[in-house]
Amino acid sequence: MARFEAAHDDYSSIMLKALADRLAEALAERMHERVRREFWGYAPDEHLDGAGLIREQYRGIRPAPGYPACPDHTEKPSYGSCSTPSGAPASG
Repeated sequence: MARFEAAHDDYSSIMLKALADRLAEALAERMHERVRREFWGYAPDEHLDGAGLIREQYRGIRPAPGYPACPDHTEKPSYGSCSTPSGAPASG
């Protein structure tokens, strides 16, 4: 990644970060499945497809340390007002 950033190759840097993010999510999902079915065994007969995982039809929760699994996006429209100092004209 440092090589891409040093070469100002933003596209490759973004793609590598996106790939790393997806791989991390896939590993977390697989480990969560193994915890439910094998290690703790509270859902040994669970067989969910991709849609069932997205709808979170599994038993239990999958904590995501470091960031919320489903952040509240209702405040996003008000973020724009934070970027313009009081009394300054808004650009655009």
